[in-house]
Amino acid sequence: MLKGKILTAIIPVRGGSKRLPGKNTRKIGKYSLLERDIKLAQGCDRVDRVLVSTDDPEMYGCAETYGVAAPTIRPADLADDSATTVSVVEHLIGQAAIDDGYLLLLQASSPLRTIGDLNALLDHFEDSVDTDAIVSLCDHTGAHPEKLQKIADGRVMSYLGVDSHRPEQSLSKVYALNGAFYLVDRGTFLREKSFIPTRTIAYQMPFERSVNLDTKADWNILQAMLSAGYWNFEEYD
Repeated sequence: MLKGKILTAIIPVRGGSKRLPGKNTRKIGKYSLLERDIKLAQGCDRVDRVLVSTDDPEMYGCAETYGVAAPTIRPADLADDSATTVSVVEHLIGQAAIDDGYLLLLQASSPLRTIGDLNALLDHFEDSVDTDAIVSLCDHTGAHPEKLQKIADGRVMSYLGVDSHRPEQSLSKVYALNGAFYLVDRGTFLREKSFIPTRTIAYQMPFERSVNLDTKADWNILQAMLSAGYWNFEEYD
């Protein structure tokens, strides 16, 4: 439990990934990305319930093996490219009778986070007051947003409408969502329709555990970095 309330971990996985085919069933070590999410959630003693929502029969069968499948396979209208994670979780809340507590969203595309990261995030949330949610972030390593440009009517101009020539050292530090953890109060989620509602705090993670798999290039980089020993993954029993 978390702050005296039920903590439900939700793992949404969809079949038919176009940019990285078979993404969620690809293995790192002994387990697939989906299984790694399940093992992570089940390995945390503050997680009371784990639910996998999927449209894919193979992954639904995998979830059933671990005893964490949603009541039924996900409807087709929540499995296409236009379906949002918010709509998928809203559907699951009603389908699986998640009546209260906190929701922990785990995405299979973040395979390098650890149970230690999850426990640290939960500790930080428990120690905080006047907050409804917590999200994991990492340092933004690309160009600063104030340096970004757009082309409008053939002319180059600041994307944000600011002075793009300001020294980098004078700009505010920015962070990126790394996709590893989203935790939100159920009632707040349903009211604001967001995993990052108004009263959200941050949990900062190191870049080397913030990889987010989306394309074949991401997968190849991950394999190369693991092989070279620059990145590591947590293996489960």
